[in-house]
Amino acid sequence: MKKLFFYIGAITLLVASSTTWATRVAVVDFDNKTPHGGWEVGQGAADMLATQLVKKTRLEIFERDKLASIIKEQDLGASGRIEGSSVAKLGKIIGVQYIVTGSVTEYGDSNVGGYGKGLGVGKKGYHAAVDIRIVNAETGQIVFAETGEGDESSLAVSFKGIGGGEKFNDKKATEAMRKAINSVVEKISKSKLTGDGSGDETAEIEILIADVDGNSIMLNKGSNAGLSSGTTLVVKRPGKVIKDPATGEVLKIKYSTVGKIKITSVEDSYAEGSVVSGSGFLVGDKVSAEN
Repeated sequence: MKKLFFYIGAITLLVASSTTWATRVAVVDFDNKTPHGGWEVGQGAADMLATQLVKKTRLEIFERDKLASIIKEQDLGASGRIEGSSVAKLGKIIGVQYIVTGSVTEYGDSNVGGYGKGLGVGKKGYHAAVDIRIVNAETGQIVFAETGEGDESSLAVSFKGIGGGEKFNDKKATEAMRKAINSVVEKISKSKLTGDGSGDETAEIEILIADVDGNSIMLNKGSNAGLSSGTTLVVKRPGKVIKDPATGEVLKIKYSTVGKIKITSVEDSYAEGSVVSGSGFLVGDKVSAEN
């Protein structure tokens, strides 16, 4: 029995020491700006994006069925579309760091073909384009914006007017949209938001000290950021900022270790802990998992 508890304890420590907090994202329905398909096209594009983000990135996607219900209950936007101050309100309600919004800007078909000696050859093309924006749910700032495009086509042959009259092919149009979405997801997967890109640091939720009261520390994130009671965290403070002398872009921020704290209680939006080592903790100090 003692061995069993030992193994369980070892596994728990291993999991805790390797904990990373996934970036939580909500994908709202896209606005369909084309004359084809109505609101269902925007909803379908958002569904495709959410599915592909789950498959191809480390992002944690808020369940879209629940999202639609919350948006309706809170009266945040028509057909699930979120604008302006509603972004921050929604982010706070569901505990996500980013809101993904977008528009379907192109969705339709075109015909190209020729006819001679009774033989007709026609090509119907399907094209889709989407613009997506990823918005910081706390600040309302757009942190990522991209466009994706996709094409599909079909060939139809007719003889003396028989055959070749293909109508709008929903399957082909959907595949064009899927290609447009996949091209955007590829770009997102290489961004710093996901930590999947080559050379990019793993994206993590910024957890900060919100209050210091003697040996008691309060953090600005809780279970909505993956924190759990009993976890030991490292507290760091930003120091020297290194900038590119040509562009002024921040290249790196050097941090100094202030100490360690242990989480004692967790709520949805905040957590409390006690000092394990170190001193001089300040509001705004950054908190991260032990390496």
